[in-house]
Amino acid sequence: MAGFIKGKVNILSANDSSKLWKALKVNDVIQPGDTIKTGNGSKVDLVFKDSEFRLQPNTTFVLKEWDPKKQVSKAYVENGAAWFRAKDFKKGSFEVSSPTSTAGVRGTAFGVYYMPKEKKTYTCVCEGKVDVNGQVFEKGMGASVGTDEAIERNEYKDIISKEGANLAFQKKMQTLPMLSQCLACHKPIGWEAKDRIPDEKYGK
Repeated sequence: MAGFIKGKVNILSANDSSKLWKALKVNDVIQPGDTIKTGNGSKVDLVFKDSEFRLQPNTTFVLKEWDPKKQVSKAYVENGAAWFRAKDFKKGSFEVSSPTSTAGVRGTAFGVYYMPKEKKTYTCVCEGKVDVNGQVFEKGMGASVGTDEAIERNEYKDIISKEGANLAFQKKMQTLPMLSQCLACHKPIGWEAKDRIPDEKYGK
């Protein structure tokens, strides 16, 4: 279900034979096979029981599968950025894939960002553990995977916290622009981000 929407968000329903994109509204129910697109400066928060998906601006997302009884969820980030909090999947499967990677969890919070120009997927772990293409990453760590499927490991423990993103974060962002996606929920500490779009519901 769409719980929070800002700006222009459209949905292509898998059950719509006309194949026309329509505006997504709060409380609309998302079904397996549906595709969602967020526009520039737009975002949407999808709630599935106790799990939550937050889609950031300029993101294309597909809900591949959702079966709460079997505890199975499969999603696809075609491009853009999305943040996930998965709960009650200890006996099931929660996977988020992109053109270059697959992240699997049992109950945690993490972000998946696919950059088409770089043809690379970045995954960051906010809570728990995440398996990215067969390698396990813990809280404060991240992975980047390109078309060659080589995995690069990154650490964020000393540059970002619940309080926000420090000066070391700003410096690392110069070489890893993907980190700007984190600023929706983690405000800059000791510096300013001109293009930052804070998440009114979560970011301060």
